[in-house]
Amino acid sequence: MSKPDNIDNAVLDELRAWGGPNEMSAFEAVMWLAEVDPRLRSTIVSVMELDRVPDWERFKADHRWLVNAVPRFRQKVVVPKGVGNPVWVEDPDFDLDYHLRRTRLPEPGSDRQMFDAGALIAMAPFDRARAPWEATLIEGLSGGRAAYVLKMHHATTDGLGIVQLMSRVFSRDRDADQRPEPAPVYGRKRAATAANLGFKALRKQLISLPRRAVESAGQLGRQTAAWIKYPEDAQTTMDYLSSAKRMLGIKPVAGSGLFKRRSLSWRMDGIEIPLVDLKAASKAVHASVNDTFLSALLGGFRLYHERLGVAIKEMPIGFPISLRVEGDAMGGNKFAGSQYAAPIAEADPVARIRHIQRFVRDTRAEPALDIMIRLMPVVTKLPISVVTKLTADFTTAQDAQISNIPGITYPVYFGGAQVTHLWPFAPVPGCGMMIAMISHNGRCCIGINSDRAAVTEPELLMECFREGLEEVLALGRPAPTAKAAQSSKETATDKS
Repeated sequence: MSKPDNIDNAVLDELRAWGGPNEMSAFEAVMWLAEVDPRLRSTIVSVMELDRVPDWERFKADHRWLVNAVPRFRQKVVVPKGVGNPVWVEDPDFDLDYHLRRTRLPEPGSDRQMFDAGALIAMAPFDRARAPWEATLIEGLSGGRAAYVLKMHHATTDGLGIVQLMSRVFSRDRDADQRPEPAPVYGRKRAATAANLGFKALRKQLISLPRRAVESAGQLGRQTAAWIKYPEDAQTTMDYLSSAKRMLGIKPVAGSGLFKRRSLSWRMDGIEIPLVDLKAASKAVHASVNDTFLSALLGGFRLYHERLGVAIKEMPIGFPISLRVEGDAMGGNKFAGSQYAAPIAEADPVARIRHIQRFVRDTRAEPALDIMIRLMPVVTKLPISVVTKLTADFTTAQDAQISNIPGITYPVYFGGAQVTHLWPFAPVPGCGMMIAMISHNGRCCIGINSDRAAVTEPELLMECFREGLEEVLALGRPAPTAKAAQSSKETATDKS
């Protein structure tokens, strides 16, 4: 990909480490293993609108540079036989041409056609014998535009990890074509197999058993002594256990009857709003951008139910809370999920904001916010049928999942084309819809990926979301003065 102005060897080092360790975390392992149930596919798609069509040869050359700079892009996943989490290994037969695709929309090349093409790309399962990513250049958009669709598996990264990657490989200069070459990939390695990875994992566990037993005994002794000497430590432990009981005991409210059905078909939609307007509304009511964004969507859900004649008070919604700290490796996944009984019946957007603020504050204060991540190593030891059932039970109980990702704040270019919009589409692993917002160079791009069986009136839902957003954005606009109101009234009278 085109070089940013500030790329150097330090940035190349960051890119080499992008994606984290070769062995998946237990959380990532569950996402990968649960896909034996096709409803639980975890595919992330970024649809980037470009102001012009990039040269195809340059498109390929930029990706050739990418796969050399970021090893994760030329790695496939192998599941060790018997023991251990899935592992990223070098693919000795990696073929870049397989991962790069090119297509053209028929006239008129509308945004609706672009989103439909993106949904078809997203729904196709990965070839699990290859590196799980694809890049598609879509030509034929109206006005000479194009779209770049990057499809990745969620086990590779979350939304923030994608933004971290793009901020380092996209250029700030349309004509940038010089970049430091990453270290070359020498030869082809012997393919790692499930059997030898399983043997290595088992050997590692056996070797570590005596040490772990001694460490566990020593840790227990030290912990007991600490509890005697420092009672507050014991209280901290009890607080965590109490918090864990609360977090695990949360039962989602009943889902909406409008969103209860599920299928394997997805539909993608996009809504754009100015970031400055959303910030103004947030500032006016002393809230975060995320608070006002969530309140707007809840308002949209309320309108949708009202217009379809369905009464509802609350709706089960999930949204991630990032657990990343400074120093964490780029890429990968590090977030906790929350289950929110969203107050859909509340008509006042500010009252919804205050409700959201209380929920987020209380949830972040839970010592056991990370309890599900801590339990994942246990989950991966269960039979795969149990893993898929546990995962499906959690995700299908949610009508929607919503996330907000800070994006790139300045103009960026790819292959000589400016990335004007970055539409984020998260997977729909059993829930009714996934809604994600990325701020990109002054605009908020909201990507709505919905299960076609759950959302039967998508155009109406988009209309309601736009009205919900307008309701919240109005909070940041100055109230009309009496003189302006009188002038407006006189103008209306004259027109009549």
